Amino acid sequence: MNAKTIKWSHLRHHWEIYLFILPTLLLIGLFQYYPAASGVYHSFFQWNGADISEYVGWFNFLDLLKNSAFWDSFKVAFILGAWNVVKMIPALLVAVCIHRCRSVRMQFFYRTLFVVPMVIPGLVIALIWRSFFFESTQGYLNQFLDATHLMSLLQWLDAQFHWGGIFVAGKPPAWLGDPRLILTACIVWGFPWVGSFAVLTHLAKLQSISNDIYEAGDIDGANWFSKFTKIELPLIMGSIYILLVFVIIDTIKDAGMILALAGIEGGPGGKVTVPALFMLRKAFVEQSMGYACAVGLILTVIVILLQKISSGLLEWNTLGLVRQRLLRCTFLTIGIALLAFQRYLPLGCLLLVAGIPWPILTRKLSAIFARSQPNSPPNWQPPVPRPPNPLRETLSRLTSLGLRGLKHLTIWTVLAFAFLPLYLMLVVSLKNNQQFYTNPTTITSPVHWENWASAWETITPTLANSIFIATFSTLFTVFLALGAAYFFARAKLPMSGFLWNAILILMMMPTIANLIPLFRLLGDLNLLNTLSALIIVGAASGQAFAIFVLRNFVADIPQDLFEAAEIDGANHFKQMMIIVLPLSGPILGTIGVMSFLTNWNDFVLPLIVMRDHVRLPVMVALLRLSGEYIKFWGPLMAGYGLASLPIIFLFVCSMKLFVRGLTEGASKG
Repeated sequence: MNAKTIKWSHLRHHWEIYLFILPTLLLIGLFQYYPAASGVYHSFFQWNGADISEYVGWFNFLDLLKNSAFWDSFKVAFILGAWNVVKMIPALLVAVCIHRCRSVRMQFFYRTLFVVPMVIPGLVIALIWRSFFFESTQGYLNQFLDATHLMSLLQWLDAQFHWGGIFVAGKPPAWLGDPRLILTACIVWGFPWVGSFAVLTHLAKLQSISNDIYEAGDIDGANWFSKFTKIELPLIMGSIYILLVFVIIDTIKDAGMILALAGIEGGPGGKVTVPALFMLRKAFVEQSMGYACAVGLILTVIVILLQKISSGLLEWNTLGLVRQRLLRCTFLTIGIALLAFQRYLPLGCLLLVAGIPWPILTRKLSAIFARSQPNSPPNWQPPVPRPPNPLRETLSRLTSLGLRGLKHLTIWTVLAFAFLPLYLMLVVSLKNNQQFYTNPTTITSPVHWENWASAWETITPTLANSIFIATFSTLFTVFLALGAAYFFARAKLPMSGFLWNAILILMMMPTIANLIPLFRLLGDLNLLNTLSALIIVGAASGQAFAIFVLRNFVADIPQDLFEAAEIDGANHFKQMMIIVLPLSGPILGTIGVMSFLTNWNDFVLPLIVMRDHVRLPVMVALLRLSGEYIKFWGPLMAGYGLASLPIIFLFVCSMKLFVRGLTEGASKG
């Protein structure tokens, strides 16, 4: 649908359409832009977050430039981001394997199975890894290394390369307690790192490839590897690149999983402190709120700069020559600066390589090489067809059969690792501590179902809080965003372009960067330690993404339907009720499920805002329970299971709707 343009002179006939965007503007203005503006203002003050403030000008920023701990936090973030890029490979491999399955039912079966781990809260997976895999004496990771004799190999490498006694015989490594190993632990956790969202996105792109392309490849004699490198990989590079940008930026602006694995101190010696965690520590441990606001402002600028650069690279072929040269000069300048100050040397080298005009150099070298070669007539002969060979045909069939078996083996191996935390959670939930330490991996007798009853008594209040928060926050997000999407998709109105850009900026702005002024705002509004605060902030935070997705779907509704409604005298409110709302059902369900998952899994803001244990969401309650010195593993794992049940129930009820909406959205994107 092409949005019609409405001029100022005709605005009096369409003034009511602004009512669709007004609630969203009020919400994001108060809980998004006001905290951002407050953060910019207080970054120039020495401020404790309350009544003590002193204007210090640029002192906070100048001190940050000299603070080695601040720059080291970016080094950690870039290391984690680089490894997160490597972690994208298994998801792509699994998506290709599922796409290569000949049976449509088998594809749907595998796709459904890979969505199931997605509904298990990420915090629960991180806590399971922290409790079970990284424990030094009985941890599964050390047991696996011992059973496969990889521990002996690591001990030999330690002795040969002088790693400092990280791996020594008779002394199991403490993955989260050793400053030399904790960064490795933050990389390893979640193995094999297959994200369900990435698998579904790649799979949707792969399924949009026409069969004619594969048939042309078969005629040219393309094998399975050539099909991947010459057909599939180039055609899905757009989705790979978008996910790549999201992964790197999320690593820089997020601190949730590091907080769950290593605590607010960033592990022993602060070795895994990322910029967002550095900001939180300055704000809530050292009470340097103004300094933390300066960190948040720098973090916001860096994230926006990275997103702008990534957008430019993604749309490189459509950019003008001037903008291409500007981006190359930016890469070269930043790369030279990093090398000159001897900081982030690998990143500086990468930017220098990216700034070199390789196409121009390639054309010039090709021209020089062509001039140096003597002209010679082509010596081409048509290929001679091979005579039939029974042995070759048998080997080809065996190879094809082996590849099919390897394809399914790869899928099931990755699925086994993906479901392993869920399996361990259920098995341990039926044990007492003695059974857990004796045999932690299989069900033992007697089965302790009372663990679930004990967990129910402990978790029920916080579980009810999370259901209440996630439900109402999702309802506000979906319906307010639908109205705003109608405003942007229905017509081109005065100020609509400015407002749309203001919405898009929110997608670039890291929420955690505004956490300190937001905390202060909630205090001024008497919303601290209330469920209303989490509902309102959750709805405000989800507006940008929901509007961005819903606008595209509303814009796809045929214009004829709206013209017929206008002829019948329907105003914008009636058009919303009789046209947009019924047709947007599938995408509303998909956005609703994703919003519910986001609000359910959030624990950084509730961890800071909530103080009363009775009002805690379930994720914060689980994080605090897992941090106790003495743990009763059965009830604790039962609590993890209860925290996952509402999400699993939601997924079961909306599985078809969610998968269809997600794959269709990925295909359009």
